[in-house]
Amino acid sequence: MNELKVTFAGHTYAFAPGQAVRIGRSPDNEIVVPDPTVSREHARVTWQADSWVLDDLGKSRTFVGGLPVGSVVVQQPLDVRLVSPLGPALLIEAAADGPLPDVASWGEFTEMAGPGGLAGQAGLRGNADLADLVSQVTAGSADAGGAGELAGAGGIAGASGIAGAAGLTALTAMPGKPKHPSAIHRARLWRGDISASHSSPVYSEFHAQHARPESPGGDFATAVHILVPIRSWLKDPGWKQGARLLVLAYGLLPSLFVVLFSATTNRSAPGWAYSLAIAPLWAVAFWLLIRPGHITKLIGWLAVGIVAAVMVLLPVLTVPWENALDNTNDPRNLLPWVYGVGFAEEVTKALPILVAALCLRWIWKITMDVRVWMFLGTISGLAFGVRESVLYTSSYLTAGPLKGDMAIPLILAFAQRVFVDGFQHAVWAGIAAFFIGMGVNYRRRRIPLILFGITLPAVLHGLNDWSTQLASHWLWIVIEALSLLLFIGYTMSAATIERQVRDTPLFRGESMIMDKAAISAEVAKHGSAG
Repeated sequence: MNELKVTFAGHTYAFAPGQAVRIGRSPDNEIVVPDPTVSREHARVTWQADSWVLDDLGKSRTFVGGLPVGSVVVQQPLDVRLVSPLGPALLIEAAADGPLPDVASWGEFTEMAGPGGLAGQAGLRGNADLADLVSQVTAGSADAGGAGELAGAGGIAGASGIAGAAGLTALTAMPGKPKHPSAIHRARLWRGDISASHSSPVYSEFHAQHARPESPGGDFATAVHILVPIRSWLKDPGWKQGARLLVLAYGLLPSLFVVLFSATTNRSAPGWAYSLAIAPLWAVAFWLLIRPGHITKLIGWLAVGIVAAVMVLLPVLTVPWENALDNTNDPRNLLPWVYGVGFAEEVTKALPILVAALCLRWIWKITMDVRVWMFLGTISGLAFGVRESVLYTSSYLTAGPLKGDMAIPLILAFAQRVFVDGFQHAVWAGIAAFFIGMGVNYRRRRIPLILFGITLPAVLHGLNDWSTQLASHWLWIVIEALSLLLFIGYTMSAATIERQVRDTPLFRGESMIMDKAAISAEVAKHGSAG
């Protein structure tokens, strides 16, 4: 075997003996695998003595036939996967010195195995396990007697001819015989013919200098190592993925809160803890719904600034506004709930979005997609909701002992504030931010768009709070459902609405360039129709 062939992403690369074939994410490698989970220098194939050897460089795992390997001789085509058994795939094979006969069917193989066939005249150069392997390859299509003839002195285990591994490759590749070498190995493993501690279980042919030593504890220790691969887990780059870390964190947080806050006297501590724990989950959900694109550093800093501005504006703007105009003692009067509560809180959340959008447009000449502003609006709403839920939950905890008929309503109110308060504020703020982004991007109707964007969620907000004072709270559920339907509708059609606004003179104003393009398109359409 001389030339090495490596196939990746539909391309096959050939290498002569003596070359070192490096595989990894770095562009300096001979085989570049542009996957972020792959190490910069993941694996290497080198020519050693009289064969090619694949080595795992140890920075991440390399799998052959679905099982991790450290080093393996390329004696037959290797199905190599990087990082995990389902990771990027490569086919590594060494070209034989001479071409193998073209065997069209399994029936032709039986003729080859006869005295005048390939096995009788040339045969396969035997090894200790070849007869056993052949008997397994032929299982199911040849009887035991036929298998014995194949393995006999005049059969495929003859004294001369094709090398054992190459011959085995030809056998396992016969049409109608789907068995993979890994399946052959597993059958021998379960029968107890070989040890489970073999360093590369898929392939029985190894150079001794590349085989891993037997585990000190024998087969039991090896089985434990395979079934509980702690070292492999620690090296797995999958830990860098945020989803796994989120699952780990959120699985431990509730118990951690109990340990940390069970003895605290600070009434606002539970509200802060649970509200801040839930808010990132809602942020992820909003990002998936809105799909604003990649979160750049600019968007990250804008989010930080918007959260800080909301925290400052809440005691400076919202509280004085509500104290002055919140005349909500009469549940039959709806208007105070709208102008005294709805507008006060929606303006507080929308103002940082508006200022940020105008500054980017006027000072830095940056125009951002309306979906980005919609997502930042949800961040503003989550910040406001967290701060508000802390105020309410601390008041619930100071309402007195949870006894009698008040226990369940207080517990439910606490849960509603912690889990839903930030979400509701984010939905309303997201709707407002969508229209603010539209108004900033299309100045002809800037003021009407911004005013409409703030008024719509303010009215919904006022209706929501007003409905909670009624004897039946089903109207409250209806208002919440309406708010959610509007928000989800805008997340689905944000790009379409912006495109229609951009193409409509009502919003973008009269444009000679746009009108000329529209006229040309219309003329071309009628010309083709004529």
